[in-house]
Amino acid sequence: MTERSTIDVSLSDIAKRSGLNSALVKYYFGSKQGLLLALVEEVLGRGMDQMEGLLTMEIDPVEKLKLHIKGIITVYFRYPFINRLLHHMYLDPELDTVVGERISKPLATLQRQILEQCASQGRIRPVNPTMFYFIVVGACDHLFFGQQALRIAFGIDGVDDDLRRTYTGTLIDLLMNGMLVPDAKPL
Repeated sequence: MTERSTIDVSLSDIAKRSGLNSALVKYYFGSKQGLLLALVEEVLGRGMDQMEGLLTMEIDPVEKLKLHIKGIITVYFRYPFINRLLHHMYLDPELDTVVGERISKPLATLQRQILEQCASQGRIRPVNPTMFYFIVVGACDHLFFGQQALRIAFGIDGVDDDLRRTYTGTLIDLLMNGMLVPDAKPL
């Protein structure tokens, strides 16, 4: 999927690339949908575990929020197909609830908890967690999915590590400056 910049890959293609036959892949995963679900859980599962650890860390909640945003961007950088794959799976009536319950809902819940930690300490303004979720995920999705626009409009051939770091800093700066409570200054 990363090599072809598409999620439109057949089970035969996957089996051939892995050096296995498609019957063996079907045996282990049941179907292409089963394989895709296992892929999403493998790719995002580690990040979800790390995010749960982040929630309980004894560090400044604003730093937690920054680390969280960096983590999401890093996942998209490593697996630029992931959000397209999630969209595809949400269209499948057999997978939509599973993906929502295992991936999107836990991510949204943990984000909300970090935002609440920041707001309860007076560090950020109250932020609608639903809008925050879609702003962060959407910003990542568009950069990594929109590489044709990056190439055509800006003359950049792809997202390398330097661009990822610049993008991360810019997104965090824009978000945090919009959410942080400004220091009270005497008139």
